[in-house]
Amino acid sequence: MAKPERVLRLSGSYHRKDGVSEEEFHRFSRHHAVACAKIHQKYGILKYQIAYSSSSAQELAKSMKTPYKVNDHDLEIEYYFKDVATLLAVSADQEFKDLHLESEPYVRHDTATVTLTWIEVYLEDGKVVNVSPEGESLFPSFAELSDIKITEESVAKYYEQ
Repeated sequence: MAKPERVLRLSGSYHRKDGVSEEEFHRFSRHHAVACAKIHQKYGILKYQIAYSSSSAQELAKSMKTPYKVNDHDLEIEYYFKDVATLLAVSADQEFKDLHLESEPYVRHDTATVTLTWIEVYLEDGKVVNVSPEGESLFPSFAELSDIKITEESVAKYYEQ
């Protein structure tokens, strides 16, 4: 069986600005996501999705009484891609920059956080995947997967921080 290729994921967690209702934030972010998806497709992003965390979802998580702090962000955006050059190309797109400026009235950029990871999928569509008949992961070694080169290029700046 062939080893799966490394897929990188950049996720960003965002809060809505004070005075913006959850419904208004959801409506804006859907509009924003549709426009962004077309740009992401143009540059070869593999997957782009948004995970919403409404106050009711956060309350449900708190009611489960897990031993962990419940993240209070309003949404998380995830980009899946094979190399950093793809993400940098998206960030340099003028239409993409303009879309970020449109988010100013809705998004608290001062509290946003990002995480860059690689993905190892072991269950997909209800089926175990990427596991050998011997029960071993088919993904490359840690050394191979964690060999992520630092880039000299920065993502484009959209707004003042």
